[in-house]
Amino acid sequence: MPVRHLLYFGLLALFLAALIHLFAVMALPALATKTAWHRIEKLGPANTLIQLPPATPKEAVLPMMAPDIRYAACRFDLAEGPVRLNAKTDSDLWLVAFYSPDGANFYTVGSADLKRRDLKLIVATADQNVIEEGVDAPEGAEQVAVVRSPETEGIALIRAPIPGPSYAARADTALKAASCHPYQAPR
Repeated sequence: MPVRHLLYFGLLALFLAALIHLFAVMALPALATKTAWHRIEKLGPANTLIQLPPATPKEAVLPMMAPDIRYAACRFDLAEGPVRLNAKTDSDLWLVAFYSPDGANFYTVGSADLKRRDLKLIVATADQNVIEEGVDAPEGAEQVAVVRSPETEGIALIRAPIPGPSYAARADTALKAASCHPYQAPR
């Protein structure tokens, strides 16, 4: 067999291997059965804040959880209307990230970004009305951030970093006091 044919078959085999590898990598997320969505779904009902147990080297509810951060998650369902998320942070380092069921991050906000320790967030789809939003908000309406979700379901994940061991109890207490529930417009 001439060298030219060997080179041709070698390049063809390399191309096919790359194509198969690319297909496998792209298909893996759709085939995964232990996604963050499925793991959190097993912990409790939608529109409820669930405090996740601290991560250890041997066990973590979600992948890539850090042991020096406390977590709480809310699997939200906007089919019946917007959902409200409240938390009183004990540091400017707190972060709330919003994910679609397939794991795409569509919004992230920190308590430092909001310039207050009282996090008040409302998650809604683009077509759902929220009274606090816009110029027609009533005088007594609270200052809230409205997060527009691209899908009717998703996950809100609160991360509360612990700067030292003595702060762990404060972070746990603050996360226990946080809430996620269906939104009710002020009267």
